Amino acid sequence: MTEPTPIVRVFDQASETYDNVGVKFFRPIAAQLVRAVAPRPGERVLDAGCGAGAVLVPVAEAVGPGGQVIGIDLAPGMVARSRAAATGLDQVRVELGDAQHPAYPDGSFDVITSGLVLFFLPDPPAALTAYHRLLRPGGRLAVSSFAQHDPRYPQAMKILARFADSPPERRNHPMFDSAESLREAVLAAGYAAADVREVAVRSEFNDAAHLYEWIGSHAGRQMVDRIPVARRSLAISALAAELDHPLDFTTRVRIVVAQC
Repeated sequence: MTEPTPIVRVFDQASETYDNVGVKFFRPIAAQLVRAVAPRPGERVLDAGCGAGAVLVPVAEAVGPGGQVIGIDLAPGMVARSRAAATGLDQVRVELGDAQHPAYPDGSFDVITSGLVLFFLPDPPAALTAYHRLLRPGGRLAVSSFAQHDPRYPQAMKILARFADSPPERRNHPMFDSAESLREAVLAAGYAAADVREVAVRSEFNDAAHLYEWIGSHAGRQMVDRIPVARRSLAISALAAELDHPLDFTTRVRIVVAQC
């Protein structure tokens, strides 16, 4: 198994608050992903990078007791969250596992899902190829990635960077630059067909402190953790002063459904 990367450690540290601060974001996106791939009763599904179970649970409900869903995540805290979310769903098994290199035999699954995970992996194209190998003939892959953030989200991150020690820098793989580049990457990994669609999710924040809390509850924790405690109230005040209100963000997300 691959050693945890810095982003895995961030998610492990954020696992208690992830998708748990009163903001509608991950679950609406997950619901759209599950609706797009349409798991059927009795199917066997891998959820790669299962997080807190936003995709895992509705997939398990769709395949029913005659199916099976395996969720994997490298963050122990997220594994615990998914296991708790799937309580009572006997068709679910959640394991500590690597979404980059899932350790299962070829042709093990009818469906593979990966919600807002692929762009965090060290080698996204290689992961697509690995998923193709794990799917049975005619199997389906469904992955989601960000298409366009609300302009105030990158603005908020720039504001926070002014208060952070050594702000983190990160660049997505170019395959995520557009719908067409994402589709081409999926087809290059061996899939017979790929459909890319965009969906939008609207998220509301009570105030700047709530936005700051939410940013610290997911991958944005990389930034928040670099802001010394003595500067945090100043950072929140800057968010309140510089961002347009009301704080309701619209985020556009790409969902790819591919078939072997």
